[in-house]
Amino acid sequence: MTEQSICRLNIDVKPALDASVVGEDARMLDAIDRQLHTQSLKLAFDSDLEARFEDDTREKRIRDIRRTVILGMVVFHIYNIAGFVTTPDLALLNVGLRVFAMTPLALLIIWAVGRVSGPVREAIGGIGMLAATGIPILIFWMGTGPLVSLTTATIWLSVLFANITLPLRFFWACFLSGITAVAVVAGLCLKPEIVPSVGGVLGLDMMTGILFSLVATYRIEAANRRDYLVNLRETLRAKRLAEDNTTLAHLSTTDSLTGIANRRAFARELSEFWEASLAGRHFAVMLIDVDHFKLFNDHYGHGAGDTCLREVATLLAKTAAGSGAFVCRYGGEEFAVLMHAKDPDEAFGFAERFRRCVAEKGLLHGNRDDDLGFVSVSIGVATSCGVAVTAGGLVEAADMALYEAKGAGRNRTSRNGKAGNGDGGPTRRVAAAHWSVNQKPPIAKAG
Repeated sequence: MTEQSICRLNIDVKPALDASVVGEDARMLDAIDRQLHTQSLKLAFDSDLEARFEDDTREKRIRDIRRTVILGMVVFHIYNIAGFVTTPDLALLNVGLRVFAMTPLALLIIWAVGRVSGPVREAIGGIGMLAATGIPILIFWMGTGPLVSLTTATIWLSVLFANITLPLRFFWACFLSGITAVAVVAGLCLKPEIVPSVGGVLGLDMMTGILFSLVATYRIEAANRRDYLVNLRETLRAKRLAEDNTTLAHLSTTDSLTGIANRRAFARELSEFWEASLAGRHFAVMLIDVDHFKLFNDHYGHGAGDTCLREVATLLAKTAAGSGAFVCRYGGEEFAVLMHAKDPDEAFGFAERFRRCVAEKGLLHGNRDDDLGFVSVSIGVATSCGVAVTAGGLVEAADMALYEAKGAGRNRTSRNGKAGNGDGGPTRRVAAAHWSVNQKPPIAKAG
């Protein structure tokens, strides 16, 4: 491998967030702010926001329509009694239309509103209310006698129900109210049995009531939409804050150069591994040092040195993949590994695989004071198997084993005082010292 082939390895510092989701949330927040500060009387939102509004409120809107239609039908049929008073000659027709025409239509509406798009759903509601209001309008037009004018009260109550109790969307409320107003006023003017002065008063009452109900409809929908925007804005802001906090928490335990965990994360994980070992699940601590790294930096420059560390970190992460091991950059050119191991041989085998992996990578190191000519690592291993020590004592034991590996010629793995490169080598017993996990452990001398 040539010097020129040492290239930058890109490793993400934090988990990649879905850029499309982040961008969508940002666009949505901008749209919400624009909508909240607009002075327009228009109720509908911009297309994207309107689609989000429909998605978020659809289920509740369907439930509200179904429940209100059921309530309306109960009251609607109670008013069958009124027909026997106001238009007794048409009472049976009135009952027949309400029971055999409007009831099936109401059931159809209850079934259909959950199976169509939002605009179609609102159209069904508007047309359904027009049909319900059309029955008393028809009876009013066909009726005769001195009490026929009282039928307008039933018409008026139907409009109130549609505009305020249901309520229809403002467009459909205007649609229903407009047709109803024209039909009633025309009837008041054309029916000879209604005194013009009385008809005028009834017409004025009807127009005023419709106007007031439309104002209420507009305000209800506007308030609902504004409340939705405010709630959505706070939800998106809270989501963004949570994502930022998650990112910051990740950054605080991530090494910015290599993208793997840092020493702060190591301290946290060490405590967890130690707690597990007290329950009988043994683990190993491995400290890894890049051999002659200062000479590498002096010869190739700090940029190449950073690339070398990233390469080593990548190889370490690949070696640990699927093993459940925790890997981190311990500081400088040192790395650390925590892994559960049923016996020392398992931990030693992992360390040896990684050592050979680095050596076989063949990263050029032409400034060593030995004859290897490539980047290598020395590794110290200490395990909790059968040894009553503290968590910090294991770290110190691994550090002492690392000293031993370096002293034995580097490019070696040492465990329990035994150093070797797979072919044996000098040995020395290492005593596990007592050291608090919160204290800074000794670090093997660089290089």
